[in-house]
Amino acid sequence: MRTDSPHGFSLLEIVLVLFVLGIVAAAVAPSLREVIERGRRDAEAKALDELATTIASTFEATDLSDDNVAALPGTLGAADTATRFSTSTNATSATMAGADWFAKVARARGITPQIGVAPAAQAAVAQIAFNPTGNPRFLIAAPSEAGRQRFLLVSLTARSDQLVLPAYEASVAWFDALWNNDWESRTAQPPAYWSGRLTPAQLAAWTAGNGGMTSVWRLCIRRIVLPKFTVTVNNNHATDAAFVSFNNTSPAFTAGPGSGASTSPEILGGRLITINRGTSAPGVEALRFRLRENATITVQ
Repeated sequence: MRTDSPHGFSLLEIVLVLFVLGIVAAAVAPSLREVIERGRRDAEAKALDELATTIASTFEATDLSDDNVAALPGTLGAADTATRFSTSTNATSATMAGADWFAKVARARGITPQIGVAPAAQAAVAQIAFNPTGNPRFLIAAPSEAGRQRFLLVSLTARSDQLVLPAYEASVAWFDALWNNDWESRTAQPPAYWSGRLTPAQLAAWTAGNGGMTSVWRLCIRRIVLPKFTVTVNNNHATDAAFVSFNNTSPAFTAGPGSGASTSPEILGGRLITINRGTSAPGVEALRFRLRENATITVQ
């Protein structure tokens, strides 16, 4: 009776197995990498949603210097400090100021930021100012326009050596290029406005991908809109004027005696409106309310 003795794999068989495993690994690796990157991007999208909610919650704060993120030049009193929004697309503040947008968000979340200390050195603040990739998050305010104030919350989930944002420009065209672009589609293209502002190689990195896909979705954007409203005072009183205070300015707008319908300049939604009446300022308070729609007041 013949018994075969066991034997190991030949060198050729081992090489063939390793070759096949290499092919499988090469095919799976891009898919696995994409799953990881997509998960990172989805997590960042959720984080930005939560940040946008916190930012919007500050819009009714009467402390414009420390709490209200929508404290823009021209919309606040002389004693207030305007919010410091992002004016760079590759760095955040080296040291924290009390009016930095992320300092205000920190306070809204019950965190006490250390003023004068780098945000990266404060763990709780760093979770607001930076994403998990280590890139700074940006809150960019649009130039002033009628009817609304727009903000963009921007976060790049790719490494800065993979994708580059164009340098910040304080213009409507630059802002709208981000605002109007599709950042969700896997086949979207970068804004046409970026042509000439990024090098051909930098643009090519945004359009690179497999099967018609691009890398545009790796930029996470949240749009925030704060409407503007007006206050119209119908003053039919023979001797009393109406003194309208808003933006921590008292009074900011006056409707004289018997002046009929007078309309204020546009005011950011959520601001506290106080109306006094009398023959001379400051008069006596007659009405106080939050501005959430165009308002009409009659004095008679």
